[in-house]
Order: sequence, then C-alpha cells, then structure tokens
Amino acid sequence: MRIDFSNTTPRPQFQAVNQKYLKKAEEWYRRIGDIDSSWYESLCDDVILFKDVPKQDAIDTINVARKYVNEGSKKAYDTLLKNIKNA
Repeated sequence: MRIDFSNTTPRPQFQAVNQKYLKKAEEWYRRIGDIDSSWYESLCDDVILFKDVPKQDAIDTINVARKYVNEGSKKAYDTLLKNIKNA
C-alpha cells in the first residue's frame, strides 16, 4: 500500500525557542511581573553583536515571551522585535 502525501497540508514552521531566554523571562515575570530591560539588552546583544543566538530563534523566543510583558513595557518589547527582525 502506498501513501500519497501530495495532498497533505504543510506542517507549521518549527519554532526554535531559546530556552535560556525563555526561562529568564519567566523568572523576571515571577519576581516583578514584567521582563526586566536587561533581558532585552542581553538578547539583542546575543543576536546582533555576538551572533550567539540565531535571528529566527530570537524572534520565536520574543513571540513566546510576549505573555510575560506588561502593558507599560509593550513599546520596548515591540522595538526589540523590530530591531531583531531588521538586523
């Protein structure tokens, strides 16, 4: 018996979330109810300056960590996402 895969829907793109940064975001959220600015700076540096974190991994991580950002920090969060996408 042959299985025809030509009519299957494409799988969703795999998200490569950086666990180090996700855990840091969770810790900050538990402690202060928001992600600290040092998290943003560190992630940006690791992506843009040091290239330790792949760009797509950072974008996926930022999107997952969105739930840990309070309303007052949304602007900084969106700026980080924009800067990494444009890097």
